[in-house]
Amino acid sequence: PRVSTKALRFTAMGRRKGKQIGVNDLSKLVVDYISKMKNDGERSIVTDFGDSLDKVRVQLEAVEGLSKNVELPSDVQKKIKSIKKNMDDWSKDVQNMYGLEGNSRWRWQDYVSIAKPAITTLGPAIFFYISMDRFFPFYVMAFFALLGVIMKTNIEYVETFIDAWRGADDAKVEGYIKKLQKSYDYLRDAAALQNQLRKARTFDVQTILQDHKSAKVFWIHYFGPSKPTVETPSMVEALLHYNKQTHMVGKQTIEIVYETISNMIDKNGDGSVSPIELLDFLKYFGPVDKCVTRVKKSLIDLSSKTPRRYPWFTWRSKDRRDVEDSMLRYGEEGDFVVRCSSSGQFAISLYVGDRISHSKIYYDEVKEQPFYIDTGNKTVSFPNLRALVYSETVKGLKQAYMDPDTLAYFSISGVRFKLRAHVFMKRGRQSSNTMLEEYFNSSPDSDGFPKGEFWNSPAGHSEHHPIFLDHDPAVFNVIVNWYRYGNLWIPKGVSKILMKMELRYYKLPIKCTDKVVDGKMTIVFEDETKE
Repeated sequence: PRVSTKALRFTAMGRRKGKQIGVNDLSKLVVDYISKMKNDGERSIVTDFGDSLDKVRVQLEAVEGLSKNVELPSDVQKKIKSIKKNMDDWSKDVQNMYGLEGNSRWRWQDYVSIAKPAITTLGPAIFFYISMDRFFPFYVMAFFALLGVIMKTNIEYVETFIDAWRGADDAKVEGYIKKLQKSYDYLRDAAALQNQLRKARTFDVQTILQDHKSAKVFWIHYFGPSKPTVETPSMVEALLHYNKQTHMVGKQTIEIVYETISNMIDKNGDGSVSPIELLDFLKYFGPVDKCVTRVKKSLIDLSSKTPRRYPWFTWRSKDRRDVEDSMLRYGEEGDFVVRCSSSGQFAISLYVGDRISHSKIYYDEVKEQPFYIDTGNKTVSFPNLRALVYSETVKGLKQAYMDPDTLAYFSISGVRFKLRAHVFMKRGRQSSNTMLEEYFNSSPDSDGFPKGEFWNSPAGHSEHHPIFLDHDPAVFNVIVNWYRYGNLWIPKGVSKILMKMELRYYKLPIKCTDKVVDGKMTIVFEDETKE
């Protein structure tokens, strides 16, 4: 059959304008569209998983190659075997979830995420159109009868459909990608250990530090030649003493210097420092007798009454690719961050135009001005990172990029919450100057520091030091959902009087009015941000 296409005229897809299209053509168009949507929809998450898997495999091959010459400790070997097993299991699971086996046959649930936008967009209109038909009640009865048969015979179909609709597979793969990144970091550390053990054949501190005489003297002097690890507090105290920095005045100054060095030198966060971790730290701020001074002058503002860490520096929280993805998603023109590069140096990542540019910062510990950058015309040197950033050598640096994906930890009357900072940040939505919005405000003040207390305080950055609020946790859930979705949904069991009091505390733009409804006095909540 042929249909007239006065309204359906194609100028694209290589078709002559005004050509009539048959049902076969339309069917092919639908199939092509679904194929494209399926491939595009899978590409991002599956490709990211494949890239992460390949990265770990390359690092694993490097570790196995070094294993021919030196044997790793047994606990490290067990961990590597566990990583290999997990990689195989995760790979098979992803293949099963997305139908990527050899036959590549599509499963019915693969079409759910493809059809979801069309269903949610056209569904109400189609439902309204069908409801006008005189047989509508019979359609409804037939639908529920069919649904009942499916649930009675095989409830797994319904559960599979719900999982596909929610995107459970994508969320699961994202979890695998994060675990692969952790595995990659562990293997990279194992390779570094192997390189040292290859020289020593045994875990001997003197041999590991043999190419770094000052670090070797420091370690033996404070901890002895046979101690493989040192507790992080002891290491920081020894560095402060060795750098003659024990005279620092002010509790806040001591705390922020102590915390900054602890976070950087304890690379894996296990509460102890190995010789390899010490060498890794000195690679960025060495030598050992100058490292504390260089950290202070590079990363901490001591000119004000309250010492603060400069907000533009991040210590290995994300690699280059993660930084680019985050800045392109949330960033603004002129946002920048100073980060560790994969080559063992620093780099400045800057949001300029519609892309992220990267400028490498070189470091030579023996020079009085060890940080330098190549501008293309000349090399400019600086005594510390702060001087480099504020020198305007790199053009376009406007404000520090505060990562909206940063985790924020809360304790609401003892009930724990873990949320992303972007839930409360102003970027991407209309500002309403609420209490939590101001607390997470990333806009710079006159000194270039973010205005929000979250970015200038250690509170909320770890589960051991959460943001404590002595308020109702059930109401806090309602408040969080208002930030997420822009609507105030009050569940049964939450007192409206309590909600009214809490809304005042959190400064939400919700108007609370006492009204008589059905003969009873109640409280009506109206969002003042909506017309």
